[in-house]
Amino acid sequence: MNNLNKNIIIVTGGTGGHIFPAITAGEYLSKKLFNVNFITDTRGLNNINLARLKPKVIYVKGFAGKTYIQKITSIILMLIASLKILFFLKNKKIDLVLGFGSYVQVPVILAAKILKINIILHEGNLVLGNANKYFWRFAKVRASAFHIINSKKDFQVIGMPIRTEIENLFARDYKANIQRKKINILILGGSLGALVLSRNICKQICLLPVNIKKRLHVVHQSKIEDITQINTNYLKNRISSEVKSFFSDIHNKLKTTTLVICRAGASTITENLIAGLPAIYVPLSNSIDNHQKHNAEMIKSNNAGWMILEDEISEPKFLELLIKLLSSGKLLEKISYNCKKISKPYASKNLHKLVLGVLNEKF
Repeated sequence: MNNLNKNIIIVTGGTGGHIFPAITAGEYLSKKLFNVNFITDTRGLNNINLARLKPKVIYVKGFAGKTYIQKITSIILMLIASLKILFFLKNKKIDLVLGFGSYVQVPVILAAKILKINIILHEGNLVLGNANKYFWRFAKVRASAFHIINSKKDFQVIGMPIRTEIENLFARDYKANIQRKKINILILGGSLGALVLSRNICKQICLLPVNIKKRLHVVHQSKIEDITQINTNYLKNRISSEVKSFFSDIHNKLKTTTLVICRAGASTITENLIAGLPAIYVPLSNSIDNHQKHNAEMIKSNNAGWMILEDEISEPKFLELLIKLLSSGKLLEKISYNCKKISKPYASKNLHKLVLGVLNEKF
């Protein structure tokens, strides 16, 4: 098969959890000489990396959790977008549509189905998102990052496409050495930069025993409006810190991290597992279908990390857990081993095999 003659459209939503895997998959497929283009909504243009790729932008609104009027508006916009995309896919002679979830893919999948274009859908979470749930049966091949708990159709667990810089961390040995070296804590608030992962966790870290605090270095992602207060708290407690709203060199931060405290989004979990990083996961309490809690429970059941609910952060159990983890290098190293054991570091390569299979009609 001559890949140069094959045109692929990758559809992504507007959040990092969708965008980064989509871009990574696109880069890998482009290196394999496929013609790759992207479709997103207006939110996707806020991501510099995606905007550089000049994606086709469609105007749609979400459906889940909306009011009656908003749902009607969503349906109308979806239908209008479907008609426009129908002509776009036909004119571009698209051979395959690859969707990573999000309501953005709905009009694209509808148009692809009408045109009988091959479809591959990828689910990042343990629970199917609404867009994948309703169109899962339309896909020629279904892929996932983890073992989905609510799929009635067969799927292949291939992992989540992750940037090469992070994928390379799989070969690195994790060493805690917390008694002799600096203890590096990485706090990630996710795309929403939640308050609970900013001020509240900062307060708890400041309550740690002095013998731990003096060896701490905290890399903390926070909302812009919280940066000054968080910096002040760390300074008062003589805790070394770096607080920003975004870290462009996150792969370098992961190299030196001892413990991560973060949301339980699929991309974040995948990166931690591949890097072999012990983490405390704080699921987003209002995530659709509570998918972040399901993700975190999977990690907990595999003894590859810990789960703390948002309202438990200010309770003694969270501080006690922190003290326990930052006092036992052997425990952290055991968890690191378990992380790598359940990780799937070569998702882009696995996805490429599925693409070849579909285009060569082996599925």
